[in-house]
Amino acid sequence: MIAAIATTCASAVVAIMAYRMNHKGEIRRSTRKARIDWVSSQLKDLYGPLLVLAETNEKAWREYCGRYIMRSDLGLADIPLPELEEERWRTWVEKVFAPTAQKMREIITARGDLIIGGEMPPVVLEFCAHAMTYEALLANWDGAGPRKSTLIRHPGNRFLSYVRESYESLKAEQEILLNEARETGRTVADQLAP
Repeated sequence: MIAAIATTCASAVVAIMAYRMNHKGEIRRSTRKARIDWVSSQLKDLYGPLLVLAETNEKAWREYCGRYIMRSDLGLADIPLPELEEERWRTWVEKVFAPTAQKMREIITARGDLIIGGEMPPVVLEFCAHAMTYEALLANWDGAGPRKSTLIRHPGNRFLSYVRESYESLKAEQEILLNEARETGRTVADQLAP
Protein backbone atom coordinates (compact mmCIF):
# COMPACT_ATOMS: atom_id res chain seq x y z
CA MET A 1 0.00 0.00 0.00
CA ILE A 2 2.81 2.40 0.91
CA ALA A 3 4.57 1.52 -2.34
CA ALA A 4 1.42 2.36 -4.32
CA ILE A 5 1.08 5.72 -2.56
CA ALA A 6 4.78 6.49 -3.11
CA THR A 7 4.46 5.54 -6.78
CA THR A 8 1.36 7.71 -7.18
CA CYS A 9 3.05 10.67 -5.43
CA ALA A 10 6.21 10.25 -7.49
CA SER A 11 4.13 10.13 -10.68
CA ALA A 12 2.29 13.29 -9.65
CA VAL A 13 5.54 15.10 -8.86
CA VAL A 14 7.05 14.03 -12.20
CA ALA A 15 3.89 15.15 -14.03
CA ILE A 16 3.92 18.54 -12.28
CA MET A 17 7.63 19.02 -13.01
CA ALA A 18 7.16 18.03 -16.66
CA TYR A 19 4.22 20.45 -16.94
CA ARG A 20 6.24 23.31 -15.43
CA MET A 21 9.26 22.65 -17.66
CA ASN A 22 7.03 22.44 -20.72
CA HIS A 23 5.22 25.62 -19.67
CA LYS A 24 8.52 27.51 -19.19
CA GLY A 25 9.76 26.28 -22.56
CA GLU A 26 6.53 27.38 -24.22
CA ILE A 27 6.83 30.83 -22.62
CA ARG A 28 10.41 31.13 -23.92
CA ARG A 29 9.35 30.03 -27.41
CA SER A 30 6.40 32.43 -27.53
CA THR A 31 8.54 35.29 -26.16
CA ARG A 32 11.21 34.59 -28.80
CA LYS A 33 8.59 34.39 -31.54
CA ALA A 34 7.03 37.68 -30.41
CA ARG A 35 10.47 39.33 -30.47
CA ILE A 36 11.22 37.91 -33.94
CA ASP A 37 7.84 39.20 -35.17
CA TRP A 38 8.45 42.65 -33.63
CA VAL A 39 11.94 43.03 -35.12
CA SER A 40 10.71 41.76 -38.49
CA SER A 41 7.90 44.32 -38.42
CA GLN A 42 10.37 47.10 -37.57
CA LEU A 43 12.43 46.10 -40.60
CA LYS A 44 9.57 45.50 -43.02
CA ASP A 45 7.26 48.34 -42.08
CA LEU A 46 9.61 51.13 -40.98
CA TYR A 47 13.38 50.86 -41.31
CA GLY A 48 13.49 48.88 -44.58
CA PRO A 49 11.32 51.31 -46.58
CA LEU A 50 13.03 54.29 -44.90
CA LEU A 51 16.46 52.97 -45.81
CA VAL A 52 15.55 52.43 -49.46
CA LEU A 53 14.00 55.89 -49.76
CA ALA A 54 16.77 57.65 -47.80
CA GLU A 55 19.53 55.94 -49.80
CA THR A 56 17.91 56.68 -53.17
CA ASN A 57 17.18 60.26 -52.14
CA GLU A 58 20.82 60.69 -51.07
CA LYS A 59 22.03 59.27 -54.37
CA ALA A 60 19.70 61.60 -56.31
CA TRP A 61 20.91 64.59 -54.25
CA ARG A 62 24.58 63.74 -54.84
CA GLU A 63 23.92 63.30 -58.55
CA TYR A 64 22.06 66.61 -58.73
CA CYS A 65 24.82 68.44 -56.84
CA GLY A 66 27.57 66.87 -58.89
CA ARG A 67 25.92 67.66 -62.17
CA TYR A 68 24.20 70.99 -61.62
CA ILE A 69 25.57 72.85 -58.60
CA MET A 70 28.88 74.11 -59.88
CA ARG A 71 29.30 77.10 -57.60
CA SER A 72 28.23 75.72 -54.22
CA ASP A 73 31.57 76.58 -52.64
CA LEU A 74 31.54 80.19 -53.83
CA GLY A 75 29.04 81.46 -51.25
CA LEU A 76 26.47 82.57 -53.79
CA ALA A 77 23.43 81.38 -51.84
CA ASP A 78 21.77 84.80 -51.97
CA ILE A 79 22.21 85.28 -55.70
CA PRO A 80 19.11 84.19 -57.65
CA LEU A 81 19.57 81.26 -59.97
CA PRO A 82 19.46 81.81 -63.71
CA GLU A 83 16.04 80.92 -65.12
CA LEU A 84 17.10 77.56 -66.59
CA GLU A 85 18.74 76.46 -63.33
CA GLU A 86 15.74 77.57 -61.31
CA GLU A 87 13.40 75.56 -63.55
CA ARG A 88 15.65 72.53 -63.24
CA TRP A 89 15.82 72.91 -59.45
CA ARG A 90 12.05 73.28 -59.19
CA THR A 91 11.53 70.14 -61.29
CA TRP A 92 13.88 68.16 -59.06
CA VAL A 93 12.18 69.45 -55.91
CA GLU A 94 8.67 68.76 -57.24
CA LYS A 95 9.41 65.37 -58.79
CA VAL A 96 12.20 63.89 -56.67
CA PHE A 97 13.08 65.52 -53.35
CA ALA A 98 9.68 66.63 -52.03
CA PRO A 99 7.77 63.43 -52.93
CA THR A 100 10.48 61.21 -51.45
CA ALA A 101 10.62 63.28 -48.27
CA GLN A 102 6.83 63.13 -48.01
CA LYS A 103 6.83 59.33 -48.39
CA MET A 104 9.43 59.00 -45.65
CA ARG A 105 7.49 61.34 -43.38
CA GLU A 106 4.29 59.35 -43.99
CA ILE A 107 6.06 56.09 -43.14
CA ILE A 108 7.45 57.59 -39.93
CA THR A 109 4.08 59.07 -38.99
CA ALA A 110 2.19 55.85 -39.71
CA ARG A 111 4.72 53.46 -38.13
CA GLY A 112 6.42 55.61 -35.51
CA ASP A 113 5.44 53.02 -32.90
CA LEU A 114 8.16 50.80 -34.37
CA ILE A 115 10.96 53.29 -33.66
CA ILE A 116 13.82 51.77 -31.69
CA GLY A 117 13.91 53.03 -28.11
CA GLY A 118 11.45 54.75 -25.85
CA GLU A 119 11.19 58.09 -27.63
CA MET A 120 11.40 59.60 -31.09
CA PRO A 121 15.02 60.43 -31.98
CA PRO A 122 15.58 64.18 -32.52
CA VAL A 123 17.11 63.58 -35.97
CA VAL A 124 13.88 61.88 -37.09
CA LEU A 125 11.84 64.83 -35.84
CA GLU A 126 14.19 67.22 -37.64
CA PHE A 127 13.74 65.28 -40.86
CA CYS A 128 9.94 65.27 -40.53
CA ALA A 129 9.93 69.03 -39.91
CA HIS A 130 12.11 69.51 -43.00
CA ALA A 131 9.79 67.32 -45.10
CA MET A 132 6.78 69.28 -43.91
CA THR A 133 8.28 72.58 -45.11
CA TYR A 134 8.31 71.39 -48.72
CA GLU A 135 4.57 72.09 -48.83
CA ALA A 136 5.16 75.78 -48.09
CA LEU A 137 8.05 75.92 -50.56
CA LEU A 138 5.97 74.48 -53.37
CA ALA A 139 3.04 76.77 -52.58
CA ASN A 140 5.24 79.90 -52.59
CA TRP A 141 8.24 79.24 -54.81
CA ASP A 142 9.70 82.76 -55.33
CA GLY A 143 12.99 81.62 -56.78
CA ALA A 144 14.19 79.39 -53.96
CA GLY A 145 17.46 77.77 -54.95
CA PRO A 146 19.16 74.61 -53.67
CA ARG A 147 20.77 76.35 -50.69
CA LYS A 148 17.61 78.16 -49.52
CA SER A 149 14.88 75.75 -50.48
CA THR A 150 13.09 74.91 -47.24
CA LEU A 151 12.60 76.79 -44.02
CA ILE A 152 13.98 73.87 -42.01
CA ARG A 153 17.13 72.33 -43.44
CA HIS A 154 17.54 68.62 -44.00
CA PRO A 155 19.52 67.06 -41.10
CA GLY A 156 22.01 65.75 -43.64
CA ASN A 157 24.05 62.62 -43.09
CA ARG A 158 22.85 62.29 -39.51
CA PHE A 159 19.42 61.11 -40.72
CA LEU A 160 20.79 58.63 -43.23
CA SER A 161 23.30 57.35 -40.66
CA TYR A 162 20.54 56.87 -38.10
CA VAL A 163 18.41 54.91 -40.57
CA ARG A 164 21.35 52.80 -41.79
CA GLU A 165 22.61 51.99 -38.29
CA SER A 166 19.11 51.16 -37.04
CA TYR A 167 18.45 48.88 -40.00
CA GLU A 168 21.81 47.11 -39.61
CA SER A 169 21.29 46.70 -35.87
CA LEU A 170 17.83 45.20 -36.38
CA LYS A 171 19.06 42.87 -39.14
CA ALA A 172 21.80 41.60 -36.83
CA GLU A 173 19.32 41.07 -33.99
CA GLN A 174 16.90 39.32 -36.35
CA GLU A 175 19.66 36.97 -37.50
CA ILE A 176 20.61 36.12 -33.90
CA LEU A 177 16.99 35.47 -32.96
CA LEU A 178 16.39 33.28 -36.01
CA ASN A 179 19.58 31.31 -35.35
CA GLU A 180 18.54 30.78 -31.71
CA ALA A 181 15.11 29.59 -32.86
CA ARG A 182 16.72 27.18 -35.34
CA GLU A 183 19.13 25.86 -32.71
CA THR A 184 16.32 25.37 -30.20
CA GLY A 185 14.29 23.58 -32.86
CA ARG A 186 17.22 21.28 -33.64
CA THR A 187 17.81 20.59 -29.94
CA VAL A 188 14.17 19.65 -29.42
CA ALA A 189 14.21 17.48 -32.54
CA ASP A 190 17.39 15.75 -31.35
CA GLN A 191 15.81 15.06 -27.95
CA LEU A 192 12.69 13.60 -29.57
CA ALA A 193 14.59 11.39 -32.00
CA PRO A 194 14.76 7.69 -31.01
